[in-house]
Amino acid sequence: MIAYRIKQAELEALIEAESPRWLKKASTRTAGFRERNCYDESSTIWSYVKAVYMRLQGDCKCAYCERKLESTPLGKIEQDVEHFRPKSRIRAWTLPKSLKDQDIMVTAVPDEKRGYFLLPYHPLNYLAACKPCNSLLKKDYFPIAGEYDLAGDDPAQLHIKEKPLLIYPIGDFDDAPEDLIRFYGVSPQAVAPNGFNRERALVTIEFFKLDDPTERKHLFRERAFIIVALYPQLEKLVDGTMDREKDDAQQLVDGFTSPKSAHTNCARSFRDLFQRKFQPLF
Repeated sequence: MIAYRIKQAELEALIEAESPRWLKKASTRTAGFRERNCYDESSTIWSYVKAVYMRLQGDCKCAYCERKLESTPLGKIEQDVEHFRPKSRIRAWTLPKSLKDQDIMVTAVPDEKRGYFLLPYHPLNYLAACKPCNSLLKKDYFPIAGEYDLAGDDPAQLHIKEKPLLIYPIGDFDDAPEDLIRFYGVSPQAVAPNGFNRERALVTIEFFKLDDPTERKHLFRERAFIIVALYPQLEKLVDGTMDREKDDAQQLVDGFTSPKSAHTNCARSFRDLFQRKFQPLF
């Protein structure tokens, strides 16, 4: 994961350009949910703004696993508009033993058959995610370490109160994912040695199986390909090759570590590790 920094006003401008009057319609629907004190509608309109998030996230990457998917419009079928905080219900996520053993705890889900009924159309409750990350893994789970507030309507304020254990990469109110999770080779690791930031990193990694080479074998394969491609270019930058070759190598390194490339966090982590050690890792 990496951050996609954007102000809410900037995001709303992109949404309005993509789908004029969408924000007005969203506001009207949210007012109805507030009046009924629950999420309830027969049709939805968030698909109209899916392309905004696809383009924002490094030109059509999954916000969680950083797989590169097809661009719009063909890629729309590969990605879902993911509600970070579930809109209609929250399911209790079973904490794996590996995390329990590190004294990580999650707040019990309220005994209510509803979710964050005021956030189905909040621009900062969306992201675009691939089918495995959203439909098979994220589902209706939302583990936190703080206090649930299902009537909250401001994701930035909820972030402070609820202490979510998953990382939200869009906007400017959450920590940058790459400040919490870095890679050693193809494997994601928590940056912080202890504390809540470490817990968030470990939960996010486990939740989306980002370190599972069996169930997410394509992630590991793609990360490995990137490292194999990066390594000789990084060598050229330190081994005294001609300036023109260095320029070409730098362009390739910049490309692999660009926000628009697949697995940017992995590529940047490998580049930074190489630059610290200046020696082969294999």
